[in-house]
Amino acid sequence: MLGRKKKALVLYHTKTGHTADAADAVARGLESHRVKATVKRISEVRPEELAEYSVLAVGSPTRAAKPARVVRRFLKGLDKKALKGKTATSFSPYAGFRGKAAVRRTGRLLRRRKARVLRGVAVKAGAPLSLWKGPDIAEKDIRRLEELGRKLAKKA
Repeated sequence: MLGRKKKALVLYHTKTGHTADAADAVARGLESHRVKATVKRISEVRPEELAEYSVLAVGSPTRAAKPARVVRRFLKGLDKKALKGKTATSFSPYAGFRGKAAVRRTGRLLRRRKARVLRGVAVKAGAPLSLWKGPDIAEKDIRRLEELGRKLAKKA
């Protein structure tokens, strides 16, 4: 992509706002390495829009060691080769436990759509089994998410 800035799409689903905060941190990391990042809720994205981007980051809260249903449905609904040639990763705020499992499962869904997948990040935030917002993402975890964005930009 000589002379053209790479474009990244940071998709997320959230109920309490923690995943939106995480998505913003990943986008900051991408932009610090000259990748134009667009942050959108997954419900606002049509699958055909993905063709405009070379980089994809998908964020979901952890629900019973899995990504949220809306995220799974979106990714499973994509064409089997929809992400071919794209570099992707995942991230997941979790309140209780098994955040890493949700990240791995999202990564698997991305890989099944032929993306080159970078290991994702799980961060602690919120209150278990509640829609109460609970504690925010810790500053050290915000830095980890920004670093994920930087690593993704370097791999793209």
